[in-house]
Amino acid sequence: MEGLGINLGYLISQIINFVLLLVLLRVFLYKPIVNMLDKRREKIRTDLEEADTARSQAEAAKQEYERQLEEAREERRSILAQARDQADKMREEILGKARTEAQELVAKTEEEMEGLRRQALAGAQDEIVELALAAAGKVVGETLDEKAHRRLIQEFIAEVGDLG
Repeated sequence: MEGLGINLGYLISQIINFVLLLVLLRVFLYKPIVNMLDKRREKIRTDLEEADTARSQAEAAKQEYERQLEEAREERRSILAQARDQADKMREEILGKARTEAQELVAKTEEEMEGLRRQALAGAQDEIVELALAAAGKVVGETLDEKAHRRLIQEFIAEVGDLG
């Protein structure tokens, strides 16, 4: 093979060197790089899982926050409704008391007015009786006993009262 320019010893040493270089590269370079890449791949996978877990926890926390926020809104609505109801009840109670007091005041005033009217009528009747007796005594010229005069005047007042 030397005629072709190939040195067999040199070729064998080249093949041995090449195989030895391959073995050395495989042992010292390829396996550590593959191990490093595997570790990196595992770390990336772990980080992605952690990110997914964190995302799902964040989503759960967000949903919990929204649920609590909705509960707070509902509680606020309930409190406002209760406050409105209490205010309405108090308003109705106050209005009822005011109406009752007004009715009592009106009734009391009417009673007082009725009493005053009766007193005025009684006083007026007494005065009319006295005036009628005096006038009748002057007109008639004779004196009737007082009982008869009073009876006549009472009958007159009753007739006048029926006309009015």
